[in-house]
Amino acid sequence: MKEYDPYDSMVPIYIKTDVPKRIKQIGTGVFIDMYNEPFLLTAAHVTDDLKNGELLVPTLHGLSPIEGYMAHIDLPPETPRSKDYTDIAYYRLETNFARTLCHQFWPFPQNRTELIMSAHDISVYSITGYPASKSKKNREGSHTSEIFSYRGVVASDEIYEKYGLDPENNIVVNFSKKRSMKPDTGEMYLPSNPSGASGGAIFGWPNGYELSEDWSLPKLVGIFHTFKEKEGIMIGTPLISIVSAISLGKMKGYGGVT
Repeated sequence: MKEYDPYDSMVPIYIKTDVPKRIKQIGTGVFIDMYNEPFLLTAAHVTDDLKNGELLVPTLHGLSPIEGYMAHIDLPPETPRSKDYTDIAYYRLETNFARTLCHQFWPFPQNRTELIMSAHDISVYSITGYPASKSKKNREGSHTSEIFSYRGVVASDEIYEKYGLDPENNIVVNFSKKRSMKPDTGEMYLPSNPSGASGGAIFGWPNGYELSEDWSLPKLVGIFHTFKEKEGIMIGTPLISIVSAISLGKMKGYGGVT
């Protein structure tokens, strides 16, 4: 049986634009098997960029346009995405396209997920994705990126109240770049800015293993979308909201995607 590494399911997302003519990394997706169907979970502000260009991911054939049914949470016209603290989207991937993703990635197993009822059910979280600052274009024209994890303690009730958030609908994690340290050595270091990690995974560590480096322990519990550097918090949405959205898409037949 394959030894599973959750990093294998994190997918960098790029955008290809004509003006300016370029390809750059803008986000992260979680490649996951749910209900025996292939999905790519991400943030809605990442898929919003479809109005500016074509979204690409690494496949067997190089960077390829994402194929499948895309859905996200709509907002009233007067509400900007920056004020959206749900900020979730997903692709029900076309099955043959999902197979080409398996050249470099591995679908996250559904039995490694957990539908938490409150963010306070867990004390320590890791947020995992591809910071855009680590994206590089090589001389031969290929693109590479580097994955990072950011670990922090769940925010207090006072923090939730201060920003008008709810632990049943939002996962808020305390994270300060200036006070970051490596969990294995305790050494202080300055991590990469999480910009580009939007759409990445939020993992919850079980009680008693908050500082563990054993990645067979944490469960996927949400999707990350917002970093407020000045406030020292990272915000995401619990997986249960995404499961609800997928259930609605299933009722619509995913637009005929198989």
